[in-house]
Amino acid sequence: MLRNFLIFICLGGFLFAEALTITAIEQTQKGAKISFNKNLPANAFKNFVLKSEGKIRYVYDINAQLAGAARALQYTQGVQIRIAQNTQDKVRLVINSNKELKVRTKTAAKTLEIEVEGISLQEDSVNIASLFDTPKTQKSTTSNTKNKTTQNPASQNVTSKNTPKNSNPKTSTSQNKKTSQESFQTNTARKVIVIDPGHGGKDCGAMGVAKVCEKKIVLEVGKYLNTELKKRGYLVYMTRNTDKFIKLSSRTKFANDKNADLFVSIHANAVPDNKDKLQGVESYFLSTARSERAKKVAALENKDDTEVMNYFSKQSFLNTLNTQRIVASNKLAIDIQYGMLQSLKKGYGVIDGGVREGPFWVLVGAIMPSVLLEIGYMTHPKEGKNLNQSNFQKALAEGIANGIDGYFMKNP
Repeated sequence: MLRNFLIFICLGGFLFAEALTITAIEQTQKGAKISFNKNLPANAFKNFVLKSEGKIRYVYDINAQLAGAARALQYTQGVQIRIAQNTQDKVRLVINSNKELKVRTKTAAKTLEIEVEGISLQEDSVNIASLFDTPKTQKSTTSNTKNKTTQNPASQNVTSKNTPKNSNPKTSTSQNKKTSQESFQTNTARKVIVIDPGHGGKDCGAMGVAKVCEKKIVLEVGKYLNTELKKRGYLVYMTRNTDKFIKLSSRTKFANDKNADLFVSIHANAVPDNKDKLQGVESYFLSTARSERAKKVAALENKDDTEVMNYFSKQSFLNTLNTQRIVASNKLAIDIQYGMLQSLKKGYGVIDGGVREGPFWVLVGAIMPSVLLEIGYMTHPKEGKNLNQSNFQKALAEGIANGIDGYFMKNP
């Protein structure tokens, strides 16, 4: 009995071993120092080099999870280091350069140091001691970011470069405490996102266990997402912010007219059967459907324009879709799916419904990367009730925003 108990304890410890996690990123004079929650295994990462159109990328794939937001670190010689979650269990560090570099790596018990020969910190760079600031620091950072966004960016750069060496040390220190995440937030001001809450007006969408129309729930999530993205510096538009009906074709036309960088359509799932079993969040991108499940979901969301084309016309049109846009949309769907799962897993234990492809007509006209999100099953007893709760809706919005951040970090 004792032997079996000891075996159970050992096996349990193996099964529930803590995942390798990046807990801190420190920007050094010539690179970065990455700290982990436990000792690095021998095969913790692999690296390779990509060359394309005069650009060189030194890529390091680390088998770990990133505990905080993605980071972009700036150096002289036009070198930049980006660190972001690439897949659910892989962090990708990329050194971007216009020329070949000599890169050295050094591993210790819980750290990985990457050093690039011939570079140094830019004058306005900052040493990132941790992914997480204290509440006091966060408050100060938010205040500084807000103040900076109200100023002329050009005048900020001139001031930064021409600041005398004998200027007030406190002022210089305050100006230099601009993290790479803040730099990323500044860059997001150039990104335009269109949020499309599905259905509306005469179109209720699905009816869930809470006896609330899908159109109302997705609108609330869309509004929370709108607020969250604006806080992060994006320029955001909504296809609808009231209960009104909009044709599918008009939604992407709206995004095209706004020259959007991304189009995100928000929906909630429903099934007539297996109501107690089917649950979870799913992310879709446009292509010819390869599964019966995707076809069924698409059929529910395509009601508005199903008579516009016959079956063969639709198939011919889908075969002409731009491959590059499909790939970009696939990447966006992956990042948003991961963001939603991470945001919901602690409090709600949401199921991963996966990233799928299907012929969603609301995405057809978009000329930018676009996705359709099914944020849960309204017909599931537990999930249907969660979807009608503001805390769940806010967590969804935050996860979607995190996914968008992750997409732009890897695809600026």
